[in-house]
Amino acid sequence: MPSCSIIIVAYNSCDFLPACLKSVRDACEGVDSQIIVLDNGSSEPILPEIKKFFPDVLWLDSEENLGFGKGCNFAEKQATKPYLFFINPDTVVSRDSFTKVLDFMADHPESGTVGCRILNEDGSIQWACRRSFPTIVSAVSKTIGLAALFPKNKILARYNMTYADPDEVTEVDAISGSFFCMRRDLYEKLGGFDEDFFMYGEDLDLCFRAKVAGCKNYYTPSTNILHFKGQSCRTRRWNSYLDFYKAMLIFVKKHKDLYFVPNFLVSFGILFAAFMGVFSRLIPKFWKIFLDLGVIAIWSLLLALLFRESGNSFSENFLACFGDNWLVGVVTFANLAFLMFRGEYTESSLNGEKFLRYLVPLNLLALFGYTAFRSFNTYFAIDGENGSFLSDMQGVLLVACSSIFIPFAMLAWRRVAFWINYFYRIFAKKRHRSILLGGREDSLTNWFDSYNVIPGIEILGCVSSEPEELSEENRQHLLGRLSDMESICCRTGCRELLVVSNFSGYREDFDIGWLNKLGLRVYLLIGNGKNGNFALINLKYLH
Repeated sequence: MPSCSIIIVAYNSCDFLPACLKSVRDACEGVDSQIIVLDNGSSEPILPEIKKFFPDVLWLDSEENLGFGKGCNFAEKQATKPYLFFINPDTVVSRDSFTKVLDFMADHPESGTVGCRILNEDGSIQWACRRSFPTIVSAVSKTIGLAALFPKNKILARYNMTYADPDEVTEVDAISGSFFCMRRDLYEKLGGFDEDFFMYGEDLDLCFRAKVAGCKNYYTPSTNILHFKGQSCRTRRWNSYLDFYKAMLIFVKKHKDLYFVPNFLVSFGILFAAFMGVFSRLIPKFWKIFLDLGVIAIWSLLLALLFRESGNSFSENFLACFGDNWLVGVVTFANLAFLMFRGEYTESSLNGEKFLRYLVPLNLLALFGYTAFRSFNTYFAIDGENGSFLSDMQGVLLVACSSIFIPFAMLAWRRVAFWINYFYRIFAKKRHRSILLGGREDSLTNWFDSYNVIPGIEILGCVSSEPEELSEENRQHLLGRLSDMESICCRTGCRELLVVSNFSGYREDFDIGWLNKLGLRVYLLIGNGKNGNFALINLKYLH
């Protein structure tokens, strides 16, 4: 019987960890396995309800975030099996993932690390599952987009090896740290992950050291896993970005023999890439920032007309209105910068309440500070003469209008755009009609809120194999038994079944073959939907 220890380092992963553990437990049938989960200093610790459903897991806790590499080294000390699997908590593995990879390693004793095909939730391949060590040419071509323009060129597309057939076994320089296997004796011989890497780069470094030790790193397409990128770092978005480029600098410094140019030039190139990446990561949704700027510009023109003086031209009114009220501009652009660094311009979601909670108090604080400053200036005549009460009140009113109106105006156009898109999808029949499967243990209310948290999907209700066990809260959405899906589909026009993932992974049993015969698409619904934190997984991509 194959034998392995499976190590999962989790950080703020409560929503995605149950589905991962459910798939891991299913894939461990016929495998002598040990599952180790480290809660790595999460600000949102793993819930007791999750631990209760997985009593066979060895649960470890760290009071601080050790980083990925150090966390893996910490958990590995509890491993007892000859093979190690390192898995991200935001993955779902196929039933044959462990057996296929272990069989591959048995057939290839020279292997150091082995990774498999890693897919996005829509079934597209994540090219990071097989990589080459970064060189000057490959790094530059990837940064400026030449690798994407010439994906079959062996020089320009070398980093992600897009020229290689994903359906063939390939010897590679490195595989992804989100899922890979390694012999425990080799791991301990190499000293595990280099703890200088906090996050990112540690998998690349370990693969490099395995290759230096005379082993080969392989990619095998014999099995698939699904990986929802970025879930572990969603609560530390900016820090994770800095960690990525810091890891690149550490790798270059540590393995300088890979490069034939001075270290400072390579480091400069990495810093340039980081600078360029700021714009691609912080404001990829340019249309939203342009609309926000348009709202601010229109409001500025309206204020100039509102506070106009008779006999003056519009430009004179505008300058008189805003010339000495510098805080209006400061508040305006502070709002945009705040939204940018909060991630508002990295997603297409039009649900803006999350930033309104922060902008309004900040703007009111700025208004209070400005009012106090003008009052202080007027009372003590700091500018050498007594201030004009009328002028001061005009300035306060101007800042008040800007501070209070701008965030609501930003929210208003998002709401209008949301409802236009909502009704367009309804009348154009572009919204998918879906039904949830589940609801015994958890509340489904969040999935039926007024804004339909899953974009483009209209959730009609829920079904269950044992509807009598549903709570009263969930029963109000009940459409019938799972066995009656054929008649329910005819009645509602539903074409999708979303299997709800809860604390136990997903408890409701279902026959995917029978559901496919009905013409239903079956997805696994992971997450709670709050703040767009969910994933919709097509189960057909798992073996």
